Amino acid sequence: MANQVNKLAYVDSKLGVSLPGQQTTRVIYDSVNASAGQGFFEFFTNFAGKTEFQTNLTTNKLDSAESMVIKSIQIIGAFAGSATLANHLNLNVIVGNQVVVKDFDPSFNATNRGLAFDRLHSGVNAANILEFRLLTDIVIPPQVNFKATLQLSDGVNVQLNDDITIVLKGYGRIFSAGNSF
Repeated sequence: MANQVNKLAYVDSKLGVSLPGQQTTRVIYDSVNASAGQGFFEFFTNFAGKTEFQTNLTTNKLDSAESMVIKSIQIIGAFAGSATLANHLNLNVIVGNQVVVKDFDPSFNATNRGLAFDRLHSGVNAANILEFRLLTDIVIPPQVNFKATLQLSDGVNVQLNDDITIVLKGYGRIFSAGNSF
């Protein structure tokens, strides 16, 4: 089985990416400010008016000299009321034209009601923060659109200005000028 470094190098070479790059850990995130009663959220699609605390991207593509392997996904809910991530969720991650995480319910990692998917940590009593590791490395190649969608269950009472953030963590390659400058 190829490790994440080999998989990323393989995908980059298949796409013809030959620019020098520096290996690094990579974290990308996007927040959505909710309206009252909203149940469906789309991430990494609208960056207008967002601050660096709400997103660290300006477009839903990585630069031509950047790529990333997603190792874990974290979902954070900043709710003013009784809303929680412990109710059932439906998460999808789309890279290019492919749904690479389809109809996944990560809510079992939100509290101590069940066994965490990765068995590396427990949700303990954190009903508004959850994270799970992926068993399969998902590659975001350079210059390929990506997004994530999250559907909350009907019983979740989201209020105006509640925030939900999705964080994609993993290994990546960023532009490195090397000796060219």
